[in-house]
Amino acid sequence: MIRGLFIRLVGKKRRENIDKDKIKKILINGGRIGDIVVKTPMLEALAKLNKDVKIDIKVVKGGKSLVENIPYISKIIEDQKKPTRNRVVRGYREIRDAFKNRKKYDLYFDFTNNCRFIHILSLKIMSPKYLIGRYRMEKFGIKKDELTIFDGYINVKSNAHAVDINMDYLRPLGLDKESRKYRLYLGENESKYKSYFDKNKINIIVNSKASSDSRSLPLDKLKELVLNLIKVENNIVVHLMSIPSEFDILKKLVEELNIKNIKLLPKTRSISEAAGILKYSDMLVSVDTGVIHIASTYDIPIVGIYPFANMNIELFDPKSGRYELIRGNKKINSIEGFSLDEVINSVDKIIKEERVYDKRCVI
Repeated sequence: MIRGLFIRLVGKKRRENIDKDKIKKILINGGRIGDIVVKTPMLEALAKLNKDVKIDIKVVKGGKSLVENIPYISKIIEDQKKPTRNRVVRGYREIRDAFKNRKKYDLYFDFTNNCRFIHILSLKIMSPKYLIGRYRMEKFGIKKDELTIFDGYINVKSNAHAVDINMDYLRPLGLDKESRKYRLYLGENESKYKSYFDKNKINIIVNSKASSDSRSLPLDKLKELVLNLIKVENNIVVHLMSIPSEFDILKKLVEELNIKNIKLLPKTRSISEAAGILKYSDMLVSVDTGVIHIASTYDIPIVGIYPFANMNIELFDPKSGRYELIRGNKKINSIEGFSLDEVINSVDKIIKEERVYDKRCVI
């Protein structure tokens, strides 16, 4: 096929054996909030590659605060562009960014498996010394490991967790056996909220907002959820978490309910500050989004409300020692149809399993 021929042409180079000592500068695509947290073990491991290594990371708008205090991050590239599904615009951005980073890096990881011409061309233009990628999707007559632009290929299992996939990318560097535990550096927010919660209460944070409306809790469902949560135990206090743009909406809800053990968390300036609050809570009830991975960092018990699609659970399973997951039952990428009773029962179940609360519920 003509398309396959062009992809082979741009996807060809002299493949090299990876020499760790020659890697001085690395670029990592950190992605969204949850992706950043899940990549922290990979970042920790890469920092041990050699004494001269410098790591640059690219994150979405709003993600900078999660990485700006990491001591081994050299440069943060915060992407200000809104995501788009327009292929032409996406292709243009890929090529433009590739020229910006042309021959600047010794190592780059391609976390996709696509064989699009524009994508492979952008990697060619960027031209890192070493390129590690996963086996390609076999299209246009191209075999999974045919493109020699990649100096190392990674086999990704269909049911693998994202953190394990990330660490597998380090196998050619001999770093894949390093710790897979998440770690965050919050700077001034590390202990800012240490005394925020009443230690004699069970402080449950509820996050209703995901990256799309189909995976978020509507206001009426959120109201029903919090009213039922406070009935589980007399000493439960529910704290609503909000993104800045919806703070006033949730403030109005809390004022209308006018119940002393339903509260609104402070309006935060960054995701790092929100993480600093979450760190000292007793439990998180949340839709499928990045705060679940932040809670996992601190081993906080989680009740997660996930879309129907299996992939979301397998790829981004919480890593806390104790969690319960409830799924939608209608649309693939939606939480529609999830059982509110299951959420309440799961919270009750976790509380009853651990009766002693010392500062916060660590299970």
